[in-house]
Amino acid sequence: MGVADVDVPGDDPREAVVALSGEIDLTVRDDLLDTLCSAIHTAGVTRVVVDLAQVSFMDSTGLHVLITARERALGSGVAFHVAGATGIVRRVLAVTGLLTLLAGETDARPDGPVPPSPATDSSQAADLPSATKS
Repeated sequence: MGVADVDVPGDDPREAVVALSGEIDLTVRDDLLDTLCSAIHTAGVTRVVVDLAQVSFMDSTGLHVLITARERALGSGVAFHVAGATGIVRRVLAVTGLLTLLAGETDARPDGPVPPSPATDSSQAADLPSATKS
């Protein structure tokens, strides 16, 4: 993935858009965080939008970078928003609860309902072996 340069569109010079593509993982962590911090500290910018529409994969390192950048943005008085996540990237954000935090989406279902795990589905709880000793 080549980390995109910061783009400040002509419509609103207070908004910096960082469009990413490819895979967000350990190999791009430092460059991505530097790019996001550059956007956050661009003169006159009051909002940073991270466009994930072209991102095909993101692991926990990418999640950590987004949370770190959000904390730095908020600490600098800059709004931070993630947009455009689709597929597996959207699912990872939804399952971790970060879709709501970073994108403001209250309906955080990735592509429909996330099936409950057997351990948390109360309809299957009776079928689980008991952990108590007699």
